[in-house]
Amino acid sequence: MSEFSKRVFAYLPSEKEKEIQVFPHARVDGDCIGTAVALAASLEKLGYTSRVILECEIPPRLSFMNIPSELTTIVTPDTEEEIFARQGLAFAVDCSEGSRMGACEALFERAKKKVVVDHHVSASPEAELSYVDGKSASCAELMYMLLKEWEDSTGKALVDQAVADYLMVGIQSDSGKFSYENTRASSFRIAAELMERGANVTDNAYHLFDETCEGKVRLHGMAMAAMELHCDGKVAITKITLDMMEKTNAPEGAADGIVNVLRDIDTVIAAFVVRENENGELRVNCRTKVGFDAADFAQIFGGGGHHRAAGFSGKNTDIDSFVKRIIEEAASYLEKT
Repeated sequence: MSEFSKRVFAYLPSEKEKEIQVFPHARVDGDCIGTAVALAASLEKLGYTSRVILECEIPPRLSFMNIPSELTTIVTPDTEEEIFARQGLAFAVDCSEGSRMGACEALFERAKKKVVVDHHVSASPEAELSYVDGKSASCAELMYMLLKEWEDSTGKALVDQAVADYLMVGIQSDSGKFSYENTRASSFRIAAELMERGANVTDNAYHLFDETCEGKVRLHGMAMAAMELHCDGKVAITKITLDMMEKTNAPEGAADGIVNVLRDIDTVIAAFVVRENENGELRVNCRTKVGFDAADFAQIFGGGGHHRAAGFSGKNTDIDSFVKRIIEEAASYLEKT
């Protein structure tokens, strides 16, 4: 990381009139938004103008992070050219390709200078500078190491209480409260340092994993009732349709956590939740145990992620047909492993 941090710091534009833009992946989660905002806030402390570029508002489930509105910019067809005119250096965090950025893809692809910081094992960086550590539990851990080295080289305090909290949310989110297989000893060491800088582990954990609402509970009930087991109980799959979302009045992000419950069934080694989106796209969350590589499987469908957590999508097909195909591919994958 040390050599990379020096190269990135030297890569920062000498003219500070241009905006350093930070691009997380679409459908933001705690890790990508926490990492992105921590970077933008730190760049502001260094005298740069920096914004996190988003395709839509930050979802209500992450509102507890209290992210300053002045650090984010929403891309629309009317504002894209204006945002591009301000663009200097572009960072991609928690993703490495524009294809994972949704409506922000074109803006990132047009950037003349790109830097990638990612922790996905399936990452294929499209940038002049990149740092990818597929063994890291979260992208936030990598960002903390980068910012810490910048603190040492500039003498400026970058990771204050707010930035420490953004990064802690990222670590807690992607490590499953330090319980997932990707959690390393370094995850705890970094978390300890962030706590010393003021991060609130307890409040973050409650909002990320425990806080709920009636619509979410009812949606989870419908999804569990629709669950199917296949391959002698090794594969669990369920679907979430737009009709289910409407009937339960479930908020955005209410499906989070369902796939983990399916994975935790004692016989299951691969779990899938297939969600129907309003644009006709089908989004799939995959969680697995030893014996089934989620990232490897997701690549069959053009997706990617981590060994135990991955995602992919389907287009130009109905949800039942796509569920059937996933089951068939999972059965074939199990036969090969």
